[in-house]
Amino acid sequence: MPSQPANPPGWSRPGMIPTLNGTGFMFEVRDSFTNDFISYAGRTDRPVLELGCAYGVASIPALEAGARVVASDMEPQHLEILKSKVPAHLLGNLELAVATLPEAEFPAGSFGAILCSRVLHFLAGDDIDTSVGKMAQWLAPGGRLYLIADTPYGIWRKKIAEFEAGKAAGMRWPGLMVGLHNYLAAEPPPKPIDKPPFMNVLDPDLLARSCADAGLEVLEAAFIPRPDFGGFGRMDGRENAGVLAVKRG
Repeated sequence: MPSQPANPPGWSRPGMIPTLNGTGFMFEVRDSFTNDFISYAGRTDRPVLELGCAYGVASIPALEAGARVVASDMEPQHLEILKSKVPAHLLGNLELAVATLPEAEFPAGSFGAILCSRVLHFLAGDDIDTSVGKMAQWLAPGGRLYLIADTPYGIWRKKIAEFEAGKAAGMRWPGLMVGLHNYLAAEPPPKPIDKPPFMNVLDPDLLARSCADAGLEVLEAAFIPRPDFGGFGRMDGRENAGVLAVKRG
């Protein structure tokens, strides 16, 4: 059984657990959108889906709240670690699914809620729209979609000027970044970042647009403060973007 990786020696960002595939982190501090998903998961009579679940920071509390959870991730070892952390009496309510966006497929109309946290910013623009469109199809009527993504206002602050200029000029996806080390707010790492090969930072407007284009009604679109993003200088409360949308009958 693989184990959740320990933080590297000298790691100064507690609560950020590296993924095994080297493309990101699981953040142990949950935001308000994730907490709302967990709460709602315990109330809906349908299964819920977490996409990009990593080691279970949302899936396990959702199970503990009484939900039936489909936990999905592109890395099979993440799912095995998650399963090993679930109390034995809740394992019957857990289903594991290895899947990658935008290729993932689930039955239409099957979920009462979907959480996709810190995944979409790893996708190209067309793949974001395709993925959100699929999520809308997977929701049952009345189902809720929760999306969370990085913005240029957190650890990628050297992207702000390009992002805002591109958005003002009408670019559909102004947040695309290649050569990630060039955009970090902190000092550049000792060697260039080559994994992931690109990122596509977003904001509440862009997330809400994708939801609306998929036929969902946006209930909330907001920036998310992440004071736990230590080591990257002073934050201003716009580090992540979150959207809650609903599928009307």
